[in-house]
Amino acid sequence: MSTSNVRNIDSLAAMQAGILRLSDDWSKTIQELRAMVQRAEQYFSQTQPQYWRHQLQLAEREINEAKDDLARKRASLRPEDRPAASEAVARVQRAERRLRYCEDKRRQLRSWAIEVSKVCDDLRGPLADLNEHCDTMLPQAARELGTLIDQLRAYAEQTRQNDP
Repeated sequence: MSTSNVRNIDSLAAMQAGILRLSDDWSKTIQELRAMVQRAEQYFSQTQPQYWRHQLQLAEREINEAKDDLARKRASLRPEDRPAASEAVARVQRAERRLRYCEDKRRQLRSWAIEVSKVCDDLRGPLADLNEHCDTMLPQAARELGTLIDQLRAYAEQTRQNDP
């Protein structure tokens, strides 16, 4: 006959409750992580491209306005009537730099979006595995522990009744 060295069945019951709390806590954390992954992917695949597309439109508008202003200043019939165009030339140069900057950001963003999407996809697999543990395996372990606790309590009661 095998013997048991269980000294406190209540500690096993506390462990069972702890396993169920752990499962619930982890499940909530996994949901938060999934939401963070989704937000990160959305930020790089939608929010940032939309932002830089808008910035590029603004930069194109600014360069067109700057070039039109410069052309107006240079369009005077007589050279002595022409106002100084150095500010207009500088404005065109700034607008061109801004346009190049926005185009560079859009190009960089495409590669970043691909990389972030790959990393997010790589995270989803382990998160799904952890979620399975929380939803299935930990509750199953808690149920099995509950069955063992019930058997130990029945055994302890039987032992108390047999002892005079």
